[in-house]
Amino acid sequence: MERKITVGREPSNDIHVSESYDGVSRKHANIYYNNGRILFEDISTNGSYVNNNFIHHTKVEIFPNDVIMLGKHYVLSWSTINNSLSLPLQRPTDAKEHVFGNSYDNQQAPPPPPPGGSYDYNNNAGRNLERELNSWNWGAFYFGWLWGIFNGVYWPLVVLIPYIGWFALLIVNIVLGIKGNAWAWKGRYWKDFNHFKRVQKAWAMWALYVFTAFIVISITLLTLFSSVIFSLVNSLR
Repeated sequence: MERKITVGREPSNDIHVSESYDGVSRKHANIYYNNGRILFEDISTNGSYVNNNFIHHTKVEIFPNDVIMLGKHYVLSWSTINNSLSLPLQRPTDAKEHVFGNSYDNQQAPPPPPPGGSYDYNNNAGRNLERELNSWNWGAFYFGWLWGIFNGVYWPLVVLIPYIGWFALLIVNIVLGIKGNAWAWKGRYWKDFNHFKRVQKAWAMWALYVFTAFIVISITLLTLFSSVIFSLVNSLR
């Protein structure tokens, strides 16, 4: 029979995290136990780390003594998990690989946290994510509200309001270019970080294609118009 416990800042969770850890979502994760296996499911805004591996909106198998972090600052202890599941769990001695494909013998776990279970830890995955979320989003800038609909960011639809929205169009698109990645990351479900990057890259490429086509068509029409004017002027001489 499957058991499930919930983790987060909301008091109703089986494992309640203090409100002072604002990087932890109110509903941050679910932990399942079934037939001797333990699965960790991230459902948070900021993601989680299991043995230095960043996960977001996905489910992975975990083992006792794996280092589990909620967000970047809160370490989830195995004693808390064991007590919540009521299981006397031990790390399997014959297990050599876990879901990320790394050998237990070669695992490089972060250093033990200080008292209180919190420390400021940021690995390469976290830095890559932060850098990506703070980068300019060409797809959001160019397509504006249309990009927003497909990425779970709906407030840019205000530009469709007659007169008021039209005047705000450029400002809205600039704001989307600056903050689009961060809002899209929180706005819809992504399989993982790579899925997020692929989708945003595709939007950026389409923005480039459309912009290039616009330039080519504009130059072509301008050339034709100039030719017509030139011919008309010559005919009137």
